Amino acid sequence: MDLVGITKANQCGQEQQTNSTAEYYNDNSSELYYSEESEDDDPTGFGLYGKITTTQLKEALEESTAIAKDPAKSTNLDIILHQNYGDRIVYLESTETIETSGFPYIIMFHSFIEHASKLRCYTDMLYESALQYGDDICFAITDFENYEAVLNYRPGTEAYWKRYKKLGFSKYRRPDIFAVDTDNRIYQFVGHLNADNIKQFSHHLLNDELYKTEPIPKDDEEGFVRIGVASNFEQLVLKSDIDIFLVLYSNKCPCSRELMPILEEVGKRLQDEDIIVMKINAEQNYLPLKYYAWYYPTIFFIRRDDKNNLIEYGAATRTVQDIINFIARHATDDLLEYNRNGRPRFD
Repeated sequence: MDLVGITKANQCGQEQQTNSTAEYYNDNSSELYYSEESEDDDPTGFGLYGKITTTQLKEALEESTAIAKDPAKSTNLDIILHQNYGDRIVYLESTETIETSGFPYIIMFHSFIEHASKLRCYTDMLYESALQYGDDICFAITDFENYEAVLNYRPGTEAYWKRYKKLGFSKYRRPDIFAVDTDNRIYQFVGHLNADNIKQFSHHLLNDELYKTEPIPKDDEEGFVRIGVASNFEQLVLKSDIDIFLVLYSNKCPCSRELMPILEEVGKRLQDEDIIVMKINAEQNYLPLKYYAWYYPTIFFIRRDDKNNLIEYGAATRTVQDIINFIARHATDDLLEYNRNGRPRFD
């Protein structure tokens, strides 16, 4: 994943000082109900049964992540969280907490254990949202190295992570922020990082405005290019037993608009092949984070037997022949009409 941006050095250079201690959150008004059977089977996994409140949940979260109350036994991060944020911000170490809590999450990733005091400008931003939306969203922080454990996701290449293990992440690096809803859909925060935008991000999460989908088109098979949307993505892509050439586009993008007639011609020429040519308006449809379009158009080839290996089309030119050459080279099976170099077999 590309880094969204890097903050200015002076943004976090001065540690914020405070002598006050935030009062602990003690509002039992927000309640979560489980089925009647849950009185016995404890769906939260925290020793909580039936009707619970966000206060009870967050207290259990604190206990589950072993945050010590005794300052003598606490890390610098523990002390900062308790003294300044009460129980409104928790530290996460695994995805199990998210899956069993029943609440959506806003999670901020950085090197908090190493640079806790120097990252107060970021936790303060998160805290402002926690004050407003803490009844309904769990706000959490964790370290970059916990990506896989918390999100079942790890951005970047192996070289990226080898460099991290050797050098660590700078305290001036911008944190990564994700929303995770109760269906375990993951969405990354992008844009200018400030308290107001995180609040807006939280608002969108609560109102289910992050995970967009267009209606499934009735005529998605009439042309030579299939039209995908979020609600049929799993069926058309993830469960497909056919290779897929996938274009993620935006109607606002001139390059995307230029590509559409070319894509239609590619689909026409490959209509008898075991290939699906598909386009998805990525601005109007939520896709799993792995398929996120960081720019438009983003183009992937997805082999039917290796869905986790996204082969990205990165050529500078996008002519019909360029794209056919690319597809022929990466197709699981040889094409009927073209050899592996994209040349017609029967000229």
